[in-house]
Amino acid sequence: MHFSLKEESYVVIENGSWKIKAGIGVADTNQLPSVLLQTEVGKIPETEVEKHDSEMLQGGTENPEQSTSNSPEKATSTKNSKEPRYICGLQLKEFKEQYKGNIVTSFPIKRGNMENLDELEALWRHILLKEFNIKRSRNECPVIVTVPSTWTKVQYEQIARIFFETFNSPGLYIANQALMALYGCGSLNGLVVDIGYGKTEITPILECSIQHHAIQTIPIGGQDFDEYFHSLLLSDSQFIEEYGDTPDIDIARALKESADICEVLLDANNLEDKPARMEVEYQGRKFTVGPERFRVTEPIFDPMLVNKEGVLSLTEAIYLTISSCEPDKRNLLWENVVLTGGSSIMKG
Repeated sequence: MHFSLKEESYVVIENGSWKIKAGIGVADTNQLPSVLLQTEVGKIPETEVEKHDSEMLQGGTENPEQSTSNSPEKATSTKNSKEPRYICGLQLKEFKEQYKGNIVTSFPIKRGNMENLDELEALWRHILLKEFNIKRSRNECPVIVTVPSTWTKVQYEQIARIFFETFNSPGLYIANQALMALYGCGSLNGLVVDIGYGKTEITPILECSIQHHAIQTIPIGGQDFDEYFHSLLLSDSQFIEEYGDTPDIDIARALKESADICEVLLDANNLEDKPARMEVEYQGRKFTVGPERFRVTEPIFDPMLVNKEGVLSLTEAIYLTISSCEPDKRNLLWENVVLTGGSSIMKG
Protein backbone atom coordinates (compact mmCIF):
# COMPACT_ATOMS: atom_id res chain seq x y z
CA MET A 1 0.00 0.00 0.00
CA HIS A 2 1.32 3.41 -0.94
CA PHE A 3 0.92 6.22 1.55
CA SER A 4 2.65 9.44 2.51
CA LEU A 5 3.46 10.48 6.07
CA LYS A 6 1.57 13.75 6.34
CA GLU A 7 1.26 15.67 9.59
CA GLU A 8 -2.49 16.04 9.16
CA SER A 9 -2.99 12.26 8.93
CA TYR A 10 -1.31 11.24 12.18
CA VAL A 11 -3.61 9.98 14.93
CA VAL A 12 -2.56 10.49 18.56
CA ILE A 13 -4.26 8.45 21.32
CA GLU A 14 -3.57 8.97 25.01
CA ASN A 15 -4.83 6.19 27.27
CA GLY A 16 -5.95 7.03 30.80
CA SER A 17 -7.77 5.26 33.61
CA TRP A 18 -10.72 7.69 33.49
CA LYS A 19 -10.51 9.42 30.12
CA ILE A 20 -9.06 8.51 26.75
CA LYS A 21 -8.09 11.42 24.52
CA ALA A 22 -7.41 11.42 20.81
CA GLY A 23 -6.73 13.83 17.99
CA ILE A 24 -5.85 13.70 14.32
CA GLY A 25 -3.12 15.88 12.86
CA VAL A 26 0.06 16.97 14.63
CA ALA A 27 0.79 20.19 12.78
CA ASP A 28 -0.39 22.22 15.80
CA THR A 29 0.78 20.49 18.97
CA ASN A 30 -1.12 22.96 21.16
CA GLN A 31 -4.55 22.05 19.83
CA LEU A 32 -7.00 20.36 22.16
CA PRO A 33 -7.91 16.72 21.49
CA SER A 34 -10.91 16.38 19.21
CA VAL A 35 -12.12 13.21 20.95
CA LEU A 36 -12.55 12.89 24.70
CA LEU A 37 -14.16 9.67 25.89
CA GLN A 38 -14.66 8.13 29.26
CA THR A 39 -12.56 4.96 29.45
CA GLU A 40 -15.69 2.88 30.06
CA VAL A 41 -16.89 -0.04 27.97
CA GLY A 42 -20.25 -1.78 28.06
CA LYS A 43 -20.70 -5.49 27.43
CA ILE A 44 -24.09 -6.55 26.14
CA PRO A 45 -25.62 -9.55 24.35
CA GLU A 46 -25.48 -9.34 20.55
CA THR A 47 -29.26 -9.79 20.37
CA GLU A 48 -29.74 -6.46 22.14
CA VAL A 49 -27.37 -4.77 19.68
CA GLU A 50 -29.33 -6.16 16.73
CA LYS A 51 -32.59 -4.98 18.30
CA HIS A 52 -31.17 -1.52 18.93
CA ASP A 53 -29.73 -1.28 15.40
CA SER A 54 -33.06 -2.26 13.85
CA GLU A 55 -34.79 0.45 15.87
CA MET A 56 -32.21 2.97 14.66
CA LEU A 57 -32.78 1.89 11.04
CA GLN A 58 -36.55 2.23 11.39
CA GLY A 59 -35.97 5.71 12.75
CA GLY A 60 -34.04 6.65 9.63
CA THR A 61 -30.61 6.97 11.26
CA GLU A 62 -28.81 4.31 9.27
CA ASN A 63 -25.04 4.62 9.09
CA PRO A 64 -23.98 4.20 5.42
CA GLU A 65 -20.76 2.45 6.40
CA GLN A 66 -22.60 -0.04 8.60
CA SER A 67 -25.23 -0.72 5.92
CA THR A 68 -22.66 -2.01 3.42
CA SER A 69 -23.20 -5.75 3.31
CA ASN A 70 -19.63 -6.49 2.22
CA SER A 71 -17.97 -4.46 4.95
CA PRO A 72 -15.58 -6.26 7.37
CA GLU A 73 -17.59 -4.95 10.32
CA LYS A 74 -20.79 -6.53 8.99
CA ALA A 75 -19.07 -9.82 8.24
CA THR A 76 -17.57 -9.97 11.71
CA SER A 77 -20.91 -9.17 13.33
CA THR A 78 -22.65 -11.96 11.37
CA LYS A 79 -19.94 -14.46 12.14
CA ASN A 80 -19.95 -13.77 15.86
CA SER A 81 -23.66 -13.02 16.23
CA LYS A 82 -23.97 -14.94 19.50
CA GLU A 83 -20.92 -13.42 21.16
CA PRO A 84 -21.20 -10.42 23.48
CA ARG A 85 -20.35 -7.05 22.01
CA TYR A 86 -18.49 -4.09 23.45
CA ILE A 87 -19.88 -0.60 23.08
CA CYS A 88 -18.67 2.80 24.23
CA GLY A 89 -19.16 6.52 23.73
CA LEU A 90 -22.63 7.83 22.89
CA GLN A 91 -23.91 4.35 22.07
CA LEU A 92 -23.04 3.22 25.59
CA LYS A 93 -24.94 6.19 26.99
CA GLU A 94 -28.00 5.26 24.92
CA PHE A 95 -27.91 1.65 26.06
CA LYS A 96 -27.55 2.71 29.68
CA GLU A 97 -30.79 4.65 29.35
CA GLN A 98 -32.68 1.92 27.47
CA TYR A 99 -31.38 -1.29 29.04
CA LYS A 100 -30.49 -0.34 32.59
CA GLY A 101 -30.60 -3.87 33.92
CA ASN A 102 -29.04 -5.63 30.95
CA ILE A 103 -25.65 -3.99 30.54
CA VAL A 104 -22.41 -4.45 32.43
CA THR A 105 -19.77 -1.75 32.23
CA SER A 106 -16.13 -1.79 33.21
CA PHE A 107 -12.92 0.20 32.82
CA PRO A 108 -10.17 -1.58 30.84
CA ILE A 109 -7.48 0.52 32.56
CA LYS A 110 -7.45 0.57 36.37
CA ARG A 111 -4.87 2.39 38.47
CA GLY A 112 -2.86 2.85 35.29
CA ASN A 113 -2.68 -0.89 34.56
CA MET A 114 -4.21 -2.59 31.53
CA GLU A 115 -6.93 -4.91 32.84
CA ASN A 116 -8.73 -5.96 29.66
CA LEU A 117 -7.16 -5.69 26.22
CA ASP A 118 -10.37 -6.61 24.34
CA GLU A 119 -12.25 -3.74 25.95
CA LEU A 120 -9.40 -1.33 25.25
CA GLU A 121 -9.40 -2.48 21.63
CA ALA A 122 -13.12 -1.64 21.47
CA LEU A 123 -12.33 1.94 22.53
CA TRP A 124 -9.58 2.24 19.91
CA ARG A 125 -11.95 0.81 17.30
CA HIS A 126 -14.58 3.39 18.21
CA ILE A 127 -12.07 6.24 17.92
CA LEU A 128 -10.53 5.18 14.60
CA LEU A 129 -13.55 3.85 12.72
CA LYS A 130 -16.38 5.98 14.11
CA GLU A 131 -14.95 9.22 15.46
CA PHE A 132 -12.33 9.70 12.71
CA ASN A 133 -14.18 7.67 10.06
CA ILE A 134 -11.01 5.84 8.99
CA LYS A 135 -11.52 2.97 6.54
CA ARG A 136 -9.60 -0.16 7.42
CA SER A 137 -9.28 -1.21 3.79
CA ARG A 138 -7.44 2.01 2.91
CA ASN A 139 -6.02 3.20 6.22
CA GLU A 140 -3.40 5.89 5.60
CA CYS A 141 -3.22 7.20 9.17
CA PRO A 142 -0.17 6.28 11.27
CA VAL A 143 -0.90 6.14 14.99
CA ILE A 144 0.96 7.40 18.06
CA VAL A 145 -0.23 5.66 21.23
CA THR A 146 0.93 6.97 24.60
CA VAL A 147 1.12 4.55 27.53
CA PRO A 148 2.31 4.63 31.18
CA SER A 149 5.82 3.60 32.16
CA THR A 150 4.55 0.45 33.88
CA TRP A 151 3.24 -1.25 30.72
CA THR A 152 5.35 -4.23 29.68
CA LYS A 153 7.03 -5.33 26.45
CA VAL A 154 4.40 -8.05 26.04
CA GLN A 155 1.65 -5.42 26.19
CA TYR A 156 3.55 -3.33 23.62
CA GLU A 157 3.56 -6.35 21.30
CA GLN A 158 -0.18 -6.89 21.83
CA ILE A 159 -0.87 -3.24 21.00
CA ALA A 160 1.25 -3.48 17.83
CA ARG A 161 -0.57 -6.62 16.71
CA ILE A 162 -3.98 -4.97 17.13
CA PHE A 163 -3.11 -1.82 15.21
CA PHE A 164 -1.34 -3.60 12.36
CA GLU A 165 -3.53 -6.67 11.96
CA THR A 166 -6.95 -5.42 13.09
CA PHE A 167 -6.91 -1.75 12.11
CA ASN A 168 -4.48 -2.06 9.19
CA SER A 169 -2.47 0.94 10.40
CA PRO A 170 0.45 1.85 8.11
CA GLY A 171 2.64 2.90 11.05
CA LEU A 172 2.68 2.82 14.83
CA TYR A 173 4.74 4.48 17.55
CA ILE A 174 4.15 3.54 21.20
CA ALA A 175 5.31 6.50 23.29
CA ASN A 176 5.89 6.88 27.00
CA GLN A 177 3.42 9.38 28.48
CA ALA A 178 5.98 10.98 30.83
CA LEU A 179 8.45 11.48 27.99
CA MET A 180 5.78 13.04 25.79
CA ALA A 181 4.81 15.42 28.61
CA LEU A 182 8.44 16.50 28.94
CA TYR A 183 8.78 16.98 25.17
CA GLY A 184 5.61 19.06 25.25
CA CYS A 185 7.37 21.46 27.62
CA GLY A 186 10.36 21.70 25.30
CA SER A 187 12.81 20.00 27.64
CA LEU A 188 15.05 16.92 27.49
CA ASN A 189 15.70 16.65 31.25
CA GLY A 190 13.19 16.78 34.04
CA LEU A 191 11.02 15.14 36.65
CA VAL A 192 7.51 14.34 35.43
CA VAL A 193 4.85 14.13 38.15
CA ASP A 194 1.73 12.62 36.58
CA ILE A 195 -1.28 12.81 38.91
CA GLY A 196 -3.85 10.71 37.11
CA TYR A 197 -7.21 9.24 38.03
CA GLY A 198 -5.95 5.96 39.45
CA LYS A 199 -2.39 6.68 40.51
CA THR A 200 0.44 9.20 40.67
CA GLU A 201 3.60 8.34 38.78
CA ILE A 202 6.92 10.15 39.26
CA THR A 203 9.34 9.64 36.38
CA PRO A 204 12.86 11.09 36.13
CA ILE A 205 14.17 11.67 32.61
CA LEU A 206 17.78 12.55 31.75
CA GLU A 207 18.84 13.34 28.17
CA CYS A 208 15.58 11.82 26.88
CA SER A 209 16.34 8.58 28.73
CA ILE A 210 13.78 7.36 31.26
CA GLN A 211 15.43 6.33 34.52
CA HIS A 212 13.25 3.27 35.08
CA HIS A 213 15.04 2.20 38.25
CA ALA A 214 14.05 5.45 39.98
CA ILE A 215 10.37 5.62 39.02
CA GLN A 216 8.02 5.87 42.00
CA THR A 217 4.30 5.07 41.83
CA ILE A 218 1.79 6.19 44.44
CA PRO A 219 -1.57 4.34 44.33
CA ILE A 220 -3.44 7.59 44.91
CA GLY A 221 -5.09 9.79 42.29
CA GLY A 222 -8.28 11.52 41.26
CA GLN A 223 -10.38 8.49 42.20
CA ASP A 224 -9.21 8.79 45.81
CA PHE A 225 -9.71 12.57 45.77
CA ASP A 226 -13.34 12.03 44.70
CA GLU A 227 -14.00 9.51 47.47
CA TYR A 228 -12.29 11.61 50.13
CA PHE A 229 -14.07 14.82 49.07
CA HIS A 230 -17.37 12.92 49.06
CA SER A 231 -16.79 11.79 52.66
CA LEU A 232 -16.04 15.40 53.65
CA LEU A 233 -19.26 16.62 52.05
CA LEU A 234 -21.26 13.97 53.91
CA SER A 235 -19.84 15.27 57.18
CA ASP A 236 -20.90 18.86 56.39
CA SER A 237 -24.35 19.20 57.98
CA GLN A 238 -25.01 22.62 56.41
CA PHE A 239 -24.23 21.28 52.95
CA ILE A 240 -26.55 18.28 53.46
CA GLU A 241 -29.34 20.58 54.65
CA GLU A 242 -28.98 22.98 51.74
CA TYR A 243 -28.60 20.23 49.15
CA GLY A 244 -31.74 18.53 50.42
CA ASP A 245 -30.64 15.00 49.68
CA THR A 246 -27.79 12.58 50.24
CA PRO A 247 -25.20 13.47 47.59
CA ASP A 248 -23.54 10.76 45.52
CA ILE A 249 -19.92 10.72 44.48
CA ASP A 250 -20.77 12.33 41.12
CA ILE A 251 -21.37 15.69 42.77
CA ALA A 252 -17.99 15.50 44.50
CA ARG A 253 -16.34 14.77 41.16
CA ALA A 254 -18.23 17.59 39.43
CA LEU A 255 -17.28 20.13 42.11
CA LYS A 256 -13.66 18.99 42.02
CA GLU A 257 -13.48 19.42 38.24
CA SER A 258 -15.23 22.80 38.23
CA ALA A 259 -13.08 25.88 37.88
CA ASP A 260 -12.52 28.16 40.90
CA ILE A 261 -14.35 25.95 43.44
CA CYS A 262 -11.70 23.62 44.81
CA GLU A 263 -8.19 24.86 45.49
CA VAL A 264 -4.95 23.63 47.02
CA LEU A 265 -3.65 25.77 49.90
CA LEU A 266 -0.33 25.51 51.71
CA ASP A 267 -2.34 25.25 54.93
CA ALA A 268 -5.97 24.19 54.62
CA ASN A 269 -6.63 25.48 58.15
CA ASN A 270 -5.47 28.99 57.22
CA LEU A 271 -7.98 30.36 54.70
CA GLU A 272 -6.39 33.85 54.66
CA ASP A 273 -8.78 35.99 52.59
CA LYS A 274 -10.76 33.04 51.20
CA PRO A 275 -14.49 32.91 52.06
CA ALA A 276 -15.38 30.09 54.43
CA ARG A 277 -18.28 29.00 52.20
CA MET A 278 -18.87 29.36 48.48
CA GLU A 279 -22.24 29.29 46.74
CA VAL A 280 -22.42 26.92 43.78
CA GLU A 281 -25.09 25.50 41.50
CA TYR A 282 -25.31 21.87 40.39
CA GLN A 283 -28.11 20.37 38.29
CA GLY A 284 -30.48 23.19 39.17
CA ARG A 285 -29.73 23.11 42.92
CA LYS A 286 -28.05 25.96 44.75
CA PHE A 287 -26.06 25.33 47.91
CA THR A 288 -22.82 26.29 49.60
CA VAL A 289 -19.60 24.34 50.00
CA GLY A 290 -17.44 24.91 53.08
CA PRO A 291 -13.69 24.77 53.67
CA GLU A 292 -13.74 21.09 52.67
CA ARG A 293 -13.13 22.33 49.14
CA PHE A 294 -9.55 23.19 50.14
CA ARG A 295 -8.81 19.68 51.41
CA VAL A 296 -9.60 17.62 48.29
CA THR A 297 -6.00 16.69 47.49
CA GLU A 298 -4.84 16.07 51.07
CA PRO A 299 -4.64 12.26 50.61
CA ILE A 300 -1.64 12.60 48.31
CA PHE A 301 0.25 14.41 51.07
CA ASP A 302 -1.11 12.17 53.84
CA PRO A 303 -2.04 8.71 52.44
CA MET A 304 -3.39 7.55 55.81
CA LEU A 305 -6.44 9.78 55.23
CA VAL A 306 -7.60 7.18 52.70
CA ASN A 307 -6.24 4.20 54.66
CA LYS A 308 -3.15 3.76 52.48
CA GLU A 309 -0.75 2.37 55.03
CA GLY A 310 2.91 2.19 54.08
CA VAL A 311 2.44 4.44 51.04
CA LEU A 312 4.82 7.33 50.42
CA SER A 313 3.47 10.86 50.33
CA LEU A 314 4.06 12.96 47.22
CA THR A 315 6.95 14.89 48.76
CA GLU A 316 8.60 11.70 50.05
CA ALA A 317 8.25 9.97 46.68
CA ILE A 318 9.71 12.94 44.79
CA TYR A 319 12.70 13.08 47.14
CA LEU A 320 13.29 9.32 46.87
CA THR A 321 13.04 9.42 43.07
CA ILE A 322 15.62 12.18 42.69
CA SER A 323 17.89 10.63 45.33
CA SER A 324 17.96 7.43 43.28
CA CYS A 325 19.54 9.22 40.32
CA GLU A 326 23.19 10.16 39.81
CA PRO A 327 24.24 12.93 42.22
CA ASP A 328 25.64 15.22 39.50
CA LYS A 329 22.34 15.00 37.55
CA ARG A 330 19.95 15.74 40.40
CA ASN A 331 19.96 19.51 39.89
CA LEU A 332 18.59 18.99 36.37
CA LEU A 333 15.60 17.21 37.88
CA TRP A 334 14.99 19.76 40.66
CA GLU A 335 15.13 22.58 38.10
CA ASN A 336 12.63 20.99 35.69
CA VAL A 337 9.56 19.60 37.39
CA VAL A 338 6.66 18.93 35.03
CA LEU A 339 3.23 18.56 36.59
CA THR A 340 0.73 16.73 34.41
CA GLY A 341 -2.38 14.55 34.61
CA GLY A 342 -6.05 15.40 35.00
CA SER A 343 -5.83 15.91 38.76
CA SER A 344 -2.94 18.38 38.46
CA ILE A 345 -4.95 21.23 36.94
CA MET A 346 -6.67 22.19 40.18
CA LYS A 347 -6.00 25.77 41.21
CA GLY A 348 -3.04 26.15 43.55
